[in-house]
Amino acid sequence: MRQLALILLVFTVFSVAAQRNEPIVNVDLDDMPVTLAINEISDLTGYHFAYNPDILKNRTVSLHAQNLPMSVALDRAFGNHFEYKRRGSYVILLPKSEEEQVISKEVISTVKGEIREEGTGKKLENVSIYEVHTLKPVLTDASGNYSLDLMLPDDVAFIAISKANYKDTVIQVKKGENWSIALKRKTSEVASKTNEWLSKLNNKKVKTHAENVNLTEVKWIQLALTPGLSTNGFLTGQFTNKASFNLIGGYHYALEGVELGGVLNMERSYVKGAQLSGGFNINADYMKGVQMAGISNVVLGDVDGLQMSGFSNHAVYAGGAQMSGYANTSRNGHGLQASGFANWNTETYEGLQISGGFNYTKTLKGLQVGVVNIADSVSSGFMFGIVNWTGNGLHNFEMSYNDITPYNLSFKSGVKHFYTILSAGINHYDEQLWSYGMGLGSMHGIGQRFFWDMESTFNMIQPLNSSEIGGTNSEIRLQMHLGFIAHQHFQLIGGPVLHFYHLKPNDPADLAFADRFGSNPFSEKNTGYSIRKAWLGYELAVRF
Repeated sequence: MRQLALILLVFTVFSVAAQRNEPIVNVDLDDMPVTLAINEISDLTGYHFAYNPDILKNRTVSLHAQNLPMSVALDRAFGNHFEYKRRGSYVILLPKSEEEQVISKEVISTVKGEIREEGTGKKLENVSIYEVHTLKPVLTDASGNYSLDLMLPDDVAFIAISKANYKDTVIQVKKGENWSIALKRKTSEVASKTNEWLSKLNNKKVKTHAENVNLTEVKWIQLALTPGLSTNGFLTGQFTNKASFNLIGGYHYALEGVELGGVLNMERSYVKGAQLSGGFNINADYMKGVQMAGISNVVLGDVDGLQMSGFSNHAVYAGGAQMSGYANTSRNGHGLQASGFANWNTETYEGLQISGGFNYTKTLKGLQVGVVNIADSVSSGFMFGIVNWTGNGLHNFEMSYNDITPYNLSFKSGVKHFYTILSAGINHYDEQLWSYGMGLGSMHGIGQRFFWDMESTFNMIQPLNSSEIGGTNSEIRLQMHLGFIAHQHFQLIGGPVLHFYHLKPNDPADLAFADRFGSNPFSEKNTGYSIRKAWLGYELAVRF
């Protein structure tokens, strides 16, 4: 008479295999009866074994394992005569097909029963129940009842019962049996490993099974319409796929290969390979490889590779490249962030942030290029933009007097060795003109109170007393200053300015405008429709 045989042992896992979180086995067994060998391995690993005693046939086991992962030890101990399935904290031993002596066909049967809480007798709803070989799952209803259709080879099968924060149970069932099971609540509750974002995007059955069942399976390919309506079934959150093709959306434990999705690809854990989606890629752990999405890529762990999207990318650590049409966000990063509007990094970024609008990082080790660049501090590198603001950098206003416009206001921002300049000036005397421009500069100290700087600006000069001059009307200034630090926030500077001016107006009558400044050029060329001239000027300023 066949009977239920489960070996349940309390254990301590001594170590964990690095890649698969498996217990390490150290054991020497010589021709030990298989039941005793199972006990020995259970004591070492903490895994419970479930099996049909009829398949053991008085066999013995020899195993000499030194620091072997559990899967390798199981292969050596049982691989010649048994197949095994790991389901949570259980190992289910099954006979190899060639060793089965039963000739009868598989029998379809329905197993029914109820699930309740041990001690209280409370009926438990939404408990996951599945056959360990086919992984076909059902959930208990509000009264704790379940009904599961099984394929029973030789009238015997194993079903697993799992619920979040309860101890897993595996039972052996036979045709026509009803089972009422009491689940024992764990002494301490564990937070669900299913991310809230992913939960909201999945149907209730897929979400509940993902929270309940603690196992992972590797499957080569998945075809899906939506999560749950796929070849993975409702336990899709427990599968690692090598290839996945999702017409609308797909959901798995992990990806090690390639995934194509019409709208949405989701992984509870990591991605190693390539994800391509018309809408979104969302991963709850790290990503190594390539992500491409029409709208957004979201990785709640580290990225080592490329994220490319039409709208946005997010990663906790962005290592590699993030490229988006609108925004990239990260906590730390290394490599490239390129976006149409904004890059936002909340800790340290090492590399290049480039955007059409705004860049931010707490600590910059590299280069920011954008209209507005902000960093709490610049450890190394510099910023290039219209406005650059950093806590340990340079951001000064400057009032100056020069040989073209006596009243000028400039804003200089960045770091001392590389800063940008915005300036505007006016001459409302007889010359009646005004100018505006932008440029670059670099400042260097001389002792504690003196410094010198080199600056280059590109300026537009226009008349005040007439309409704007069309065509080319531009000036380049190269200037060198010597400065004195009178106070922490007050500096006096002055120095020579080398001017290069080019005027080619649409109306030749406007050529006379060039006579209003640069009256003593050391170089001048007048062709009748354009003027080029260069002269030496000066600038005096106070900076604060």
